[in-house]
This record gives sequence, C-alpha cells and structure tokens, in this order.
Amino acid sequence: MKARATAGSADAPRWGAFSYPAYRRYWFASVCRVFGMTFRFIGAGWLVAVELDQSPLWLGLVALASAIPTIFLSIPAGAIADRVDSRRILLISQSLGFLAHFTIAVLVVTDIVELWMVFIWAIAAGTCTAFDAPALQALLPRLIEMRVMTSAVALNSSVWNGMRIIGPAIAGVMIAVLGSTGPAFFCTAGGFGFSVLLLASLKPEPVGTRSAAKPGEMWEGFRFILARPLFFATIGLSFFTSVFGASYIVLLPIFANETLDVGPEGFGLMEAASGVGALGATLVILRMGVGTRAGPTMLGAAALFGIIIAGFSITETLPTAIVLLFLAGIAEEIYLVVGMTTIQLLVPDKLRGRVMGIWSMTWFLAAVGGFVAGAAAELLGVRLTIAAGALSVTGFVAFLILSVPELRSLAEIRRTTPAHGS
Repeated sequence: MKARATAGSADAPRWGAFSYPAYRRYWFASVCRVFGMTFRFIGAGWLVAVELDQSPLWLGLVALASAIPTIFLSIPAGAIADRVDSRRILLISQSLGFLAHFTIAVLVVTDIVELWMVFIWAIAAGTCTAFDAPALQALLPRLIEMRVMTSAVALNSSVWNGMRIIGPAIAGVMIAVLGSTGPAFFCTAGGFGFSVLLLASLKPEPVGTRSAAKPGEMWEGFRFILARPLFFATIGLSFFTSVFGASYIVLLPIFANETLDVGPEGFGLMEAASGVGALGATLVILRMGVGTRAGPTMLGAAALFGIIIAGFSITETLPTAIVLLFLAGIAEEIYLVVGMTTIQLLVPDKLRGRVMGIWSMTWFLAAVGGFVAGAAAELLGVRLTIAAGALSVTGFVAFLILSVPELRSLAEIRRTTPAHGS
C-alpha cells in the first residue's frame, strides 16, 4: 500500500490540528485528565508496593483488576461510541472517574485504606477508562479535518508524554515529602473534574443519523481487522508490545525501590525520563510528519524499543537507567504515532469506535502483561522478567517483517474516505 499522505500536506493549516478551536478545547481537557492520571499511576504503584507492603504479585493483581473491565468492555464501548454521542459518553465516564479517585484519596488520607478497597477502586477506574478511550477517538474526527490527523495524533500523544515528565516528578516528591499517596489521588480527581468542565463546553460536528444497532454488529470491527493484513499487523504489534514489552512499567516501582534503591524520587525521575524522550520524538513528528517509509519506521522503532528495555533491565545505576528510558521513550513514541495515524486515516468512520476500541484494548492489556510479569518476577527476578518481555517484542517484529509485506512496504498514507458519514 503506497500512497502519498494528505495529513500534513502543504495546504494544511500552519498550526495543524491546533488551528481548530474545538480541538484546542479537547486538547486542554486531555491535559487536565492525563495530568491527573500520571499521579494515579505513580500513586497506585507506591500505595500497593510500599505503603501496603505487598509483593510484586499483588502489584500485578491490582493492575489486572483495573484492566479486566477495560478489556472486556472495550468492544461494546466502541460499538456504543459508534451509536451514541461520544461527548455524552465522556461526560458520564469522566464524572464517575472523578468520584472513584476522590474516594480512594479520602480512604488513603484517613488511613483506613485496605488492599480490598484498592481492588474495588481499580475495577471502577478501569470501567470508566473502557468507555473513555473509544469515545475520545470517535470524537476526534468531528473536531478537525482529516488532513491534520497526523498533527492531532501527535499532539494527543504529546499530552501523555509531557505529563509523564511533569506528573511523575511532582508525584514522587509529593509522596516523599508528605509521606502519603493520598494527595496524588486528589490531584487525579481534580484532573478529571476540570476535564469534564471543558468537555461540557464542546460542540462537535454531527455525524449524521445513527442507525439502530443490528445483531452481531458489535463484532464488525473484529471482522474488518481480520480481513485486512495491514490493520491486523499494526494492531497485533500494539497487542504484543503492550502485553510483553510494556510490562516493565508495572515492575518499575520495585525496580526503583529494591533493585536500584533510589526511592520515590528515583522512581519519578525514571518515569519522567521516558516521557522526555517520547515528547522529543513527538515534536519531531509534528515538524516532519510520519515520513515516506511509515511501515519500516514503525517496525524499526518497535524492534529498537525491545533492545533498549532489555539493556535497561541490567543497569546498575540511576543515571544509566534514565538515559536508557529516555531512548526507549523515543522509540516507543515513533511506532505508536505512526500506528495510530495509520489506523485513524484508513478506518471507515462508521467503524471508528469499534476499531479504535480494539486498538485501545490492546494497550489496556499491558496490565495483563503486568500481572504475568509480577508472577514471573516472583520466580525469575525483576531483571530477567523485564529483559525477556522486551526481547520478545524484537522477536515479534522480525516475524512481522517476514510475514506481512504490506506493513514492510507501507509508505505514506492518505485518507481514502470522507471525514464524516463514511
């Protein structure tokens, strides 16, 4: 599949997706929500591993508890996003997310939190996320023109990467100074609250009359993906890297606290290092686009990511760990943005919620990988578990190079259907 891209073409607005007022509001809502979520990621790991003094297995189980509803609900949530106003879905799910995080914050601050309460909170948060992800992706084309989709994807990614730099560092220092993860969860609740206020003011373009759902239609996204090797390979790569390659994230609190003995400050710095690298890659993509060899770029970056994380697993010092995670962030960001842009530009609008729900589900499966990694770390140790998961990503890339020529030869891509009413 070789075609020239229209996203990022010469006639696109100077500021890309940021030229659209509705997108700017959407983007700032994402900033608030993701800023809060970075506090949640740091707080949850530290709460379970340190404050509640649990083993890596329990750390993985809590992550799994959050992932299970997200995984099982992502496909029906995607079907709902194709049938119901996605803005309304977001207002409900993020309001419930605010309540869930505010509740766990109160429980921690009052010192009555127990492990079973953390599990209930994790399940509630995962349920809200299941409906958030496909609705956010389905809403995006209603705010912009498709010619700036690469810019929109990169800007969305910049939110996560920027917050990975700011959030973990602040959260790590906050936990160290205040001696509790409670304030971190209050920050998460606040982020969701501000996001709801901004989304409530959005007025996205209509997408035409929505027909009634038909039996079996929920699985149409799966059938679409399975019938197209390019989609199957791109989403398959996301699945494989999430389950195996990204499992190191779940083990990072223990790696920081026990393996390197650098405390919450070091944990926050390592999280931030990956975000700095990813943000740098995002800025390059915003400037230059996805390039003329999208497929090879995505495959090469994913393979390199696995090799770098394997190197990280054997490091002995914090500075070396920071450098390697910085490089891993660059590699990870490149293949994520290229993959997301490919799917967003080529998927029909009528299937967007369902297909993007499946794409989102693959990243939620990182928690399943975290559970497996937590169990494996009990037997093999943290270092060997991280290395094995990372190198398996590189091996899977080699398989795709040999078996999916469409991905190997993918050049630039372009939108082949109208932005709305496909």
